[in-house]
Amino acid sequence: MEMPGSSPSDSDPTPRAGAPAAPPPRPPGAEAPPAVGSGNRWPCDRAFVATFVLLAVAAIVPIWRVRFLPLLDLPNHLAAVHIWHSFDEPWTRFRDFYELSLRPAPYGAYHILTHVIAYGVGLENANRVVLSGYVLAIPAAALGWARQTRRSPWLSVLTFPLAFTLSWACGFLPFLVGVALLLAGVVALDVYLDRPSPLRGAAVALLSVGCGLSHPLILFGYYVCVAVLMLCHLRRWSRIAVALPLFAPAVALVLWQLVAFKSPMVDLRSGPRFQGVWVPWHEMLRSFPEYTLDSVSGDLDTRVFWVLVAVASLLGLAGVARRFLPGRSLPAREPAAPAGSFLDRLHRHRSLALCAAMATCYFLVPLHLARPFDWWFVSGRFSPFICFFGFLAITAPLQGRSRLLMAPAVAAALVLPLHLSEKYARFDERVAPFARMVERIPPGAEVLFLTLPPRTDESLIIEGTNHFSSWVQIMHGGFSADGWHNVGFPFTLKRRLPAPPSNRGEWFKPDVHGVAYDYVILRNERPDKPVFTAAHPSFRRIERDGAFTLYEHTR
Repeated sequence: MEMPGSSPSDSDPTPRAGAPAAPPPRPPGAEAPPAVGSGNRWPCDRAFVATFVLLAVAAIVPIWRVRFLPLLDLPNHLAAVHIWHSFDEPWTRFRDFYELSLRPAPYGAYHILTHVIAYGVGLENANRVVLSGYVLAIPAAALGWARQTRRSPWLSVLTFPLAFTLSWACGFLPFLVGVALLLAGVVALDVYLDRPSPLRGAAVALLSVGCGLSHPLILFGYYVCVAVLMLCHLRRWSRIAVALPLFAPAVALVLWQLVAFKSPMVDLRSGPRFQGVWVPWHEMLRSFPEYTLDSVSGDLDTRVFWVLVAVASLLGLAGVARRFLPGRSLPAREPAAPAGSFLDRLHRHRSLALCAAMATCYFLVPLHLARPFDWWFVSGRFSPFICFFGFLAITAPLQGRSRLLMAPAVAAALVLPLHLSEKYARFDERVAPFARMVERIPPGAEVLFLTLPPRTDESLIIEGTNHFSSWVQIMHGGFSADGWHNVGFPFTLKRRLPAPPSNRGEWFKPDVHGVAYDYVILRNERPDKPVFTAAHPSFRRIERDGAFTLYEHTR
């Protein structure tokens, strides 16, 4: 039996073969264990269930409210799925420009899921389904992890806003899908090491492969978590030995990707094999709130971050203070390790161990990479993992009136997605003329979209229309000069049309780029400084609406 006032164990006592573990006796008048009833079951808490459902519905409102969700890279990723999904459709004309390349590759998990779901609900709704799954997977994984580590299910409320990170604003969709797979994989592995079974082992193997197909950074973070988790379960070395072969398919996939899959993204032709940019630790610390919760203009999202941190800090202090209160009796640890041993404490506090591992990655991994991958914003993507495991390390039981301590976090988790949906709706209204222009263009015409300075939008922190050339491709088919041509999955480029870089529309030259297209859509063309002048009589302006102008090439 644990001494009164000690922190709760993270798992159930190991049962004897063929018989359930008996709970340790409690002194008369002692309270029941926090957050869990007997075993790994929580007592029914209708208030929590209602709160969780309400927050889950609110969390996906931004995704389903608008058509043009302003996540920077979203159009390019969705267009890549579109090329795969509609490759044989004559109206798309994709065979003129692309060849399918369907080999298991990094970044593939998002594309595979969206492609499969699109058969049932269509391309754009499939994207919404996948993004909704990502948003809801984070609190769902938190709920599973809280159950495993014998924490209060109310702690999962703190994780709802963690979906809307800077990575979300940037539209790193393969990485976001990987976040869901990583968290599910950590929970699945912990469950397997706690209570092995063939079905749980299959879940570990499948989720490991999913991480390998999602994003290289996710795969790195996942195996860091796997190493830390196995260290925390070291007293169960025989189960770890049995679990290791479960990772063989994922390891084989990675080896194949390294040897056989050649992506143009990987640049190892000459010079150093690794180049990165680190920033001082105090700068990383200062930027932590923005990296974790900053996805639209204004400071409400970062205020939500501080509300979550304040609530978590208050609960953490309550959990620490509780250790010194007399008259507490808590569940016994497993008998496999001596009471108070290092392995026992490490297992009990494995949430903190995972939090520390993610924090180490946050400070030691470069913020930007130049080689072997050209990646922007690398180490900052670990910030939500730090919060996830940090929040779920709290030992406060949150029963009865103590649940009121969660009220500010519940309000913050409810307000944030509704705030985002308002920002997105205003953006969607401003780009409605763009959709109308694309719809009036006749089938078979080639269209170039350009955004000119200023490329920003009052609702966003990113240049939300930079990749709208791919939205033209999704709606109209043809070639997008802005697609992911250098990934190698699910297509490779066969032929291209000339165009300036997506974020340098002002470099457009009518006589060089414009002649290859039937129509040109411009955003933010200045009336006093038109792109097409009297020197370009073959281009005729046919519509101007809001920030958008449509030109026809009469040839």
